[in-house]
Amino acid sequence: MFSPADLELIRWTAKRFGALGRRELARTICENLPWKAPNGQVRMDACLRLLEQLEAAGTVQLAPKRTCAAPRPGRPRAQALPRNEIAATLSELRCVRVEPVPPEERAVWDATVAQEHPLGFRQAFGAHQRYWIRGEFGGQPVILGALLFAAAAKDVAVRDAWLGWTRPQQQRFRQRIVANSRFLILPGVRVPHLASHALALALRRLPRDWRERYGFEPVIVETFVSPPWRGTCYRAANWVHLGQSTGRGRQDRNYAAGGTVREVFAYPLVPNWREALVAESSSSVPEAAATWQPTAPGTPVGGGEPVLTAEQTLNEMTEARIKQRYEMVRPFLDEKQRRLLAGAEAIAYGSGGLRRVAALLGVGKDTVGRGIHELRHPETVETEGVRSKGGGRKPTVETDPELLADLDHLISPTTRGHPESALRWTCKSTRKLAAELNALKEGRSVSYFLVAKLLHEMGYSLQAPRKTLEGKQHPDRNAQFEHINATIEYYQEQGQPVISVDTKKKEIVGDFKNVGREWQLEGQPERVRTHDFQLKDLGKVSPYGIYDLARNEGWVNVGTDHDTATFAVASIRGWWQTTGRPAYPRATHLLITADGGGSNSARSRLWKVELQKLADETGLSLAVCHFPPATSKWNKVEHRLFAHITQNWRGRPLETHEVIVNLIANTTTAAGLKVHCQLDTTPYPTGVAVPDADLKAIQIEPSAFHGEWNYIIRPHNAS
Repeated sequence: MFSPADLELIRWTAKRFGALGRRELARTICENLPWKAPNGQVRMDACLRLLEQLEAAGTVQLAPKRTCAAPRPGRPRAQALPRNEIAATLSELRCVRVEPVPPEERAVWDATVAQEHPLGFRQAFGAHQRYWIRGEFGGQPVILGALLFAAAAKDVAVRDAWLGWTRPQQQRFRQRIVANSRFLILPGVRVPHLASHALALALRRLPRDWRERYGFEPVIVETFVSPPWRGTCYRAANWVHLGQSTGRGRQDRNYAAGGTVREVFAYPLVPNWREALVAESSSSVPEAAATWQPTAPGTPVGGGEPVLTAEQTLNEMTEARIKQRYEMVRPFLDEKQRRLLAGAEAIAYGSGGLRRVAALLGVGKDTVGRGIHELRHPETVETEGVRSKGGGRKPTVETDPELLADLDHLISPTTRGHPESALRWTCKSTRKLAAELNALKEGRSVSYFLVAKLLHEMGYSLQAPRKTLEGKQHPDRNAQFEHINATIEYYQEQGQPVISVDTKKKEIVGDFKNVGREWQLEGQPERVRTHDFQLKDLGKVSPYGIYDLARNEGWVNVGTDHDTATFAVASIRGWWQTTGRPAYPRATHLLITADGGGSNSARSRLWKVELQKLADETGLSLAVCHFPPATSKWNKVEHRLFAHITQNWRGRPLETHEVIVNLIANTTTAAGLKVHCQLDTTPYPTGVAVPDADLKAIQIEPSAFHGEWNYIIRPHNAS
């Protein structure tokens, strides 16, 4: 129902804008009252019927009806998207995204959904939003599916019971529910988990798109799933299954005809959705304007309510729109912009605008008055900053000139190393620095946040120690590197195998923490022991690695006993028997680059004796080049093999020997690294004595350059 004040406003508008056409006049009246549908659109048809009734009763005088132009020829129907066979995973589709359908592609969207969707498609009614599901496959952009969100159903028993709202609330706030009326994954697209992923992406951007198009955000999204489908993708996307519909459709006015019983799902878009669903909002549709019906002129309003004049009605609508505009843009404005906007609204309001706008927007009168003054005198507006120069509290460094000097004195290297310094034996955290600064001067109050800001301004930043100091080095360190490099190049030119060997760090076996992080479900990390006490039945393992420089292959022997020279040579022997001999059938020499210490130490007598045994067994002349002391990190096996093994098993407990072997064997790189691994349970006792006779029997040929580092051990039966 509408009041006599509304009728008076209609008469005044029709008389004032008599030159307007009927539709333009109806639109003006709908915007002034305002009369809008739940989707935000003005009620044009109802207003036109009302104007025709008032014209027949002689209440208003309208412009004559205009003759309709000849109908335009219909546009040719667009073709649906062609079917593409796409079988991939979500990661292979690069970046799957959900985007609104541009106007030039809506006909293609309609044709595709009409042809491919089981329910078909004719036209979208009321408020709606179309989406494409896009991705990239084989380096080319592809369309994977389509989505449509539209106005919600009027009455759904299970939904209304779940919401728990009253009948008036349902009629007033139903527009805050949006229905997912069409969801299509194109035929030929076989991508696991694509449907639930696309739903999540669509719901993430739906409120923003809906607000930009219709001026408000939905609170609940609903959908109906017809048999034989069960709504698996909605369940996977955490939608709430409310139950089944009653099966009554909109075949007649009383919903009496039979229909299909469908599954009803819903998804809240905000945490406090029950309160937000019925919350009062300045942008909501007025209850009287949503359900008005024409009445005879002069009919009094029931209930004894006072009748407003046309001028009072216009003032109320103007104030409501001022508040609505301000609330919509306020979060995006700074202090100066809000002040200028309030001043502009006060000027546009007219007489008494300063007081009314200040009360409506909840700001001070002085603020609105300053905005009016700045708009009328633009030269007084600060163009660079939000506030005038000199405004606000003075910086602490200005009120306390000694602050920067005290801070620089505390963090200087000489102060930190001084034995009487308070920070000599403490870390340099910003909180400790702030406490020391406050203790240096009475009445000073410095926060740790200000200390961090001042440190950045002074050129300081958080830095980790960097390993750059090599310490004491052998004078022939670089010469030995050049010798190793030249020897490797010579052997590779001759087609002889070259390997780099070393023992990786010993690893404790069991459900212990392993450094690094791995992808897990949020809040469900891998459970490991709190202490790294060795388990008696598992112990530790010593992975001994052999890296083939020419073939980019690794071979790891995982020993369960001691890391001795016998174990090291046994690992080389295992590599040669399983991998080396088939790869180098014509080899006569083998070059081994190793560290200068450990199980393959250059001073180890047992290392040379075991190499002599290996040379006699294989008939190979074994050339050995040791790296200088404290240079083991330059060994190829460290950063070509061991580094990738550590990265591959990061964050995973090394629970059993089998797990360790499998993790090492599955180590790969983009450059094509292949790794073979085996478990060695042979015992290798320590403290094995080497008689002098065995040492003298070694056929060793020291090199002219540092023979203790570079030598060749030849087999006894060599010609």
